[in-house]
Amino acid sequence: MTKVKCSYLENLNCEAIHLQSGSLIRTDAPLDHCGKGESFSPTNLLATSLGTCLLTIMAIKAKSKGINLKGIYLNIEKLMTQDRERKIKELIIDIFIAEHTCNETINFLKKASKECPVTRNLSQEIDIKISWHHE
Repeated sequence: MTKVKCSYLENLNCEAIHLQSGSLIRTDAPLDHCGKGESFSPTNLLATSLGTCLLTIMAIKAKSKGINLKGIYLNIEKLMTQDRERKIKELIIDIFIAEHTCNETINFLKKASKECPVTRNLSQEIDIKISWHHE
């Protein structure tokens, strides 16, 4: 069981400590919601969780096949609704893989990415768009 301690600091800043490892994350409210935007916002962390989960699940699956994913990365753009609800309406994800990656591996990674637990737990109201790119 994972435990995280979350504390309000001040000036719309919070801190989260992963109790097992001691790792620390700080958040700040975004500029468009009374904050200074000096760190990740809570909704930025949601997008970040999705991105790192996608990479992690693909790496787990790839490792089982002897495939090294070193150098794979992705960018995520988070778009919020403009109404009073302040919800994430869209996550645009660009996944960048090595140019020499064969089609069989690309298809394997696409299939593996569909097993991401974060994706499975997000609201169906969030439009998730994934594009794959060779570098």
